[in-house]
Parts: sequence; C-alpha cells; structure tokens
Amino acid sequence: MSTTAKYPKFFRFIHWITFILIVLLFISGLGMEDYPFNEENFFRYKRHALMGVSVLFLTLIRIAYKYKNKDHFPPDIKYYSPLHEKLVKGIHSLMYILMILAPMVGFYAIYQTGALAYDFGGPFPTGAELNHDLLEIHEFLVFTLGALILMHIAGVIMYKIKNGENLIQRMI
Repeated sequence: MSTTAKYPKFFRFIHWITFILIVLLFISGLGMEDYPFNEENFFRYKRHALMGVSVLFLTLIRIAYKYKNKDHFPPDIKYYSPLHEKLVKGIHSLMYILMILAPMVGFYAIYQTGALAYDFGGPFPTGAELNHDLLEIHEFLVFTLGALILMHIAGVIMYKIKNGENLIQRMI
C-alpha cells in the first residue's frame, strides 16, 4: 500500500459530487411527497431520477476506479479493534450497495409507469401511478443510506477526537 496522504483527486471529486447529489436528492425527494405523479409535475420526478442515476453511475465509476488504482490510495486508518475494522468496512460497503440499489429502485418506479415515453413526444400515460411498494422500498433504502452517511460522518469526527487525526484531510 502506498503512503500517499490523500486520495487521488479524481476519487475525491467523485466523492464530493456524489455527496452533494445525495443531499440534493434527499431534499428534493422529501419535497416530492407534496406533488402527485402527473404530467404537470413530471419534470420534478425526472430531475430527481436523473440525479439518482448520476449517483448510480458515479458510484460504479468510483468502485472501478478504486479497484484499478488501489495502490495510489492512502493506507487504511489504524483500527481500534477487529470489530471496529468490520464496522467501518461494513458501513462503507453498505453505502456503496445502497448508492446502487436506491437509484435503481427509484428509476424502476418511474419506468414502470410508462411515463418515460412522454419525454420522446408520446402522451403522458392516463392514470400513471407510481407503485406504492417500490416507493416504500426506495424510501427505506434512501433513509438507510442517510443513516449510514451520518454514521460515517460521526465516525470521522470521533476518530479526530479520539486519535487527533483529521481524516477529512485525506478527502479534501
């Protein structure tokens, strides 16, 4: 493993763009509950879906980049115990999984309505409704991802307090 102090610039860029998109997605998703799924509000749903698909693709790029360039990454942090190492790696892995699954489920919820044809000049489907079960799964995945992100942030802060090492510097 390299002794590089920071993650590569490209990886840091993807990390922060993804974070910003997730914050915007969370805010827009909360606001969308006030808007029915119809032709008038379709742009809101489409914008939300495009940001979500962007998170999906950025995550896949990030995974591939990390795999291909792992020798250029900083060494692992000093874990307190094997349990701490499993917790940190587990949270990271789950975040990646949810950054893939949540957009896929959300996009499928819109796709299955048939409304995407509306973008290509077709009429908006009569009575198009989002599948309630898919929305609940999507919301569960998103809120779980949000909880994991908060745990990730709390872990970085706790590591700074306990060890004095500012892990944020590795990602800035």
